[in-house]
Amino acid sequence: MVSKLRSSIRHMSQNPLVRKTLRSRFETVKVMGSGESGNTYLVGGATRNRHRYSLNRKTLRNRFEIVKHLGSGGSGDTYLAIDLDLPGQPHCVVKHFHPKDSNPAVLPIAKKLFDREAEVLYQLGNDHDQIPRLFAHFNEDGDFYLVQEFIDGHALTQEIVPGQRLNENTVVNLLKDILEVLAFVHQHDIIHRDIKPQNLMRRYSDQKIVLIDFGSIKKIGALGAGLTIAVGTPGYMPSEQAKGKPKLCSDIYAVGMIGIQALTGLIPEQLPEDPSTGEVIWRDKAEVSDTLANILDTMVRDRYNQRYQSATEALQALNSDVALSQSSQSADINHKADDTYLLTYRNFILLLGIGLGATTSLIVIVLIYTFINTGTSLPNQPTPLKSFLERFVEFPLTNTSSLLAKSASNRRICQSNCTIAKTTKEQI
Repeated sequence: MVSKLRSSIRHMSQNPLVRKTLRSRFETVKVMGSGESGNTYLVGGATRNRHRYSLNRKTLRNRFEIVKHLGSGGSGDTYLAIDLDLPGQPHCVVKHFHPKDSNPAVLPIAKKLFDREAEVLYQLGNDHDQIPRLFAHFNEDGDFYLVQEFIDGHALTQEIVPGQRLNENTVVNLLKDILEVLAFVHQHDIIHRDIKPQNLMRRYSDQKIVLIDFGSIKKIGALGAGLTIAVGTPGYMPSEQAKGKPKLCSDIYAVGMIGIQALTGLIPEQLPEDPSTGEVIWRDKAEVSDTLANILDTMVRDRYNQRYQSATEALQALNSDVALSQSSQSADINHKADDTYLLTYRNFILLLGIGLGATTSLIVIVLIYTFINTGTSLPNQPTPLKSFLERFVEFPLTNTSSLLAKSASNRRICQSNCTIAKTTKEQI
């Protein structure tokens, strides 16, 4: 039987890391008082490490063989396992939950809650391929186990890296991917409660976003703690959720914070808040259009009734407003392209006219130059240039008079010849 510990620890320091250190050792840590010399903490329950790695190489129900420990949280541990009953012995994920209080009265409440949440996960996983399927759920020795589909992929922590900004188009597509699967969850009136990059997997086979690690099941780990524990992660958890009253739009807040984190390269804790309104101050730290910035601001409003109330509503705003903005930008680009084309066409015509004119002038100059420099002229003969101009520009009047005189002389000769012929005929 694991021993219990409930005692008072007085730490003679104001170091903020003390409470975090205590939480890594004990299940419950509560500040009882503070003074100039330090803080007093109440710690209770068995140490947190009593379950950690305890399942390694163990086989659950003669079917699920634990391979390695994947991670731990406040409510339990996660393991990679293989399913010995299925062909090929595929990998699966085992989630191990343990209530903080081993009081026998807590067990029936925990079991009822566990069965209800497992049924929800089973239905969601069967109806949507971007939610892991539930293979089994059971309880043993006061602890609870979920066996789910293993997702071969990487968490979005590999894409959203502190210090690195993603461009707007990438962030818009990412938000759409998340909201599409979350809309399915919200249609069943279910709140995820713990949306963050670590719980969003990019599946290798089709690059789709898979939503894992629903927070509702984690409530089992808080049973018997004697405290109201909010399920969620600071920075992605809005104020109403921190008070233990989550809503569908609490998930919208988390998705909005992921979008802001991707655009700014800053984790939520690094983003300041307006002290008078509680709103996140982030626009000056990102290159983003007003359209997307307005959508994100609405998603992360401090007052939940001012946010989009569901993933469907947020997705509709993202699709319509961003599409309209992109369409307007495209129209501006096309209009500028048309203006550029028209200007280019006009310039082409102008240059073509100038080119043809210059070419024609050059040909004329060459011909003139050729005629000027070809042959020699007698003193009384016209120059080649004068002959060329008379030939191509106008017919000389002197030549016209000469032709008319020759024509009249020919008529007189013809008449004289006719008279002689007539006289000769009469004489005969």
